[in-house]
Amino acid sequence: MQEKHFWSDYKSTFFPVPVVVVSVDTPKGPNLITLGWSGVLNSEPLIVGISVRPSRYSNEFLHKEMKFGLNIPQESQAFGVDYCGVVSGRDVDKFAELKWHHFSSNILRVPLIDEFPVNAECLVKNVINLGTHELFLAEVKGIYVDKQYLDQNRIDWAKAKGLTYASKTYWSVKDAIYKSGQSLQELKK
Repeated sequence: MQEKHFWSDYKSTFFPVPVVVVSVDTPKGPNLITLGWSGVLNSEPLIVGISVRPSRYSNEFLHKEMKFGLNIPQESQAFGVDYCGVVSGRDVDKFAELKWHHFSSNILRVPLIDEFPVNAECLVKNVINLGTHELFLAEVKGIYVDKQYLDQNRIDWAKAKGLTYASKTYWSVKDAIYKSGQSLQELKK
């Protein structure tokens, strides 16, 4: 049996989570916030959840707009992703600083980051106070994918080199190692 150590710093993220950059309209223009507390929560309808501290600049506008862009970066964008998480939109125009561009989504007209490989437009359905964060539950209304990252109608995350976050560090998605349902196929052999 392996020796297990009690890890007292577990709040720093004990397993990798997807990194997203959320975009939301503000009176000063689109703002960006990097979030590690995010993920898919339901399939039909497709529901995502993002957790944001109430003190963050974007939180106010997520409540006012009740819609946002969910932008999924790749490893080459780690500098900008980190920057969007540590600098406040109260003080800085992050699009201008990073020389990133935005486009408006088709359905909800939310700003999306043009340079990112995958983007989604999301309509907030519910907000739940969790304590330090508020969980915004949102229905995905549309997804935009750079064609070079599509392989047989699936996103090739190894090619897109997506980012995850764990233990206060960004990690790259490098390889696909096993397909869902593959174990059953192997058992039938």
